[in-house]
Amino acid sequence: MTKMVVRRFPTGRVALPQHVDHPPPDEGVGRSTGDGESAAEEDEDDATVVAESHTSMRIGGRRRDDDDARQPSLPPEPRYRVLSLFSGMGGMDVGFAEQVVVHRNSVCEPHYIADADAPTTPQGFVHLRRLPFTIVFQNDILPAAKRLSDLNQWSHNYVLRDIRALLDDDGFTFPAADVMTGGFPCQDFSHAGRRRGLDSHRGTLYQSYVALVDRIRPLLFVAENVHGLLTMPGDPIRQIMADFAVVGYDVRHQLVKCEEHGIPQTRWRVIIMGVRADKRDRLHGDDWHRIDENRVRCPIGPYFQHLCEPDESDDPAQQAYSKAARLPKGQGQKEVGLDELAPTMRAEHHGNIEFRRLTPAGKNQEPHLPERRLTVREAALIQTFPPHCQLTESKKRSCRAYKPIGNAVPPLLGYLVGRKVAAILERIRD
Repeated sequence: MTKMVVRRFPTGRVALPQHVDHPPPDEGVGRSTGDGESAAEEDEDDATVVAESHTSMRIGGRRRDDDDARQPSLPPEPRYRVLSLFSGMGGMDVGFAEQVVVHRNSVCEPHYIADADAPTTPQGFVHLRRLPFTIVFQNDILPAAKRLSDLNQWSHNYVLRDIRALLDDDGFTFPAADVMTGGFPCQDFSHAGRRRGLDSHRGTLYQSYVALVDRIRPLLFVAENVHGLLTMPGDPIRQIMADFAVVGYDVRHQLVKCEEHGIPQTRWRVIIMGVRADKRDRLHGDDWHRIDENRVRCPIGPYFQHLCEPDESDDPAQQAYSKAARLPKGQGQKEVGLDELAPTMRAEHHGNIEFRRLTPAGKNQEPHLPERRLTVREAALIQTFPPHCQLTESKKRSCRAYKPIGNAVPPLLGYLVGRKVAAILERIRD
């Protein structure tokens, strides 16, 4: 029996510091390419450390009494239909229409919580009130992302096919929707990518999004992309917004810094919203799109407090982590601080995901524990996926989930976007 070490991590919220104008150092890249071929799904088992499971007081990396965290809040009667493109494993869709579960320290708005008077579970996670949306269609080209969505029952009419092929297929009918969402491929706009922008094959996939908006005519659409969209030569954000305007939408955009809204990582994302022109007069001012709720910071420590080490866990996602060697420089060579925000969770890290711990002189002062990189479970928690979600098939232990996790919209960000969209729809609906 391996001795279990119980650690106390920082649990308080972090006050918001002054804004900084430079982007996070690890700007995320990734996203399905929309080229009709799935991204390479190399067998990463050789980059995975799998420790033998030992019986302990915790199950799957969680304490036994954490089963309370699985009890969902009752969803409201769905009032709005959502059509989702570039859906991935469903981060945005979880925020809109599924049960969002986050650490209590990520929430400063008491009315977000499903039952504010109920005690939180021992691990400190809470359920947020469900939003009035139902997902009627999802689309992507990455089988691995859809498999994770399927495992968690987040899939709803999920079609695994190139969006351009669907648009060209006269026999295919898209369902009607009040809202369209999607994060069109971002590699060519990312600070960490080659920045080919609108000149690339993937960079123009937003045009398929525009074409479907024109066909479906939703009341409102939401598009999400990386911060690099605002800094690319040629000002692509203007072209993208102009193309949506041509099909009859009033369009606005906002740079959202996730770390300022309870998400425990430095992740900057551009949120583009468009409201149908015939409904625009029901909205006042030019800031109808702005997301400004839940202004709080939370370090990663509270999200990890309930976890045990990989060799003590029965959770395959907590047992699995990259064993890529540490390099003298480059992304993913630093240790995450438990009392700090994590860097951006990236999709294309090729095993060089950040270190959970460096020894012997790590910042977290855990010299008695082994040096290792972040586990699959820890990466998902940093992205605010529910602590109980499935990240591996059956009991198979693999690092393959790193990619769809890094590609995803954090569900808490999806929730904040969903709240804003619901408020707008209340004002513009007939």
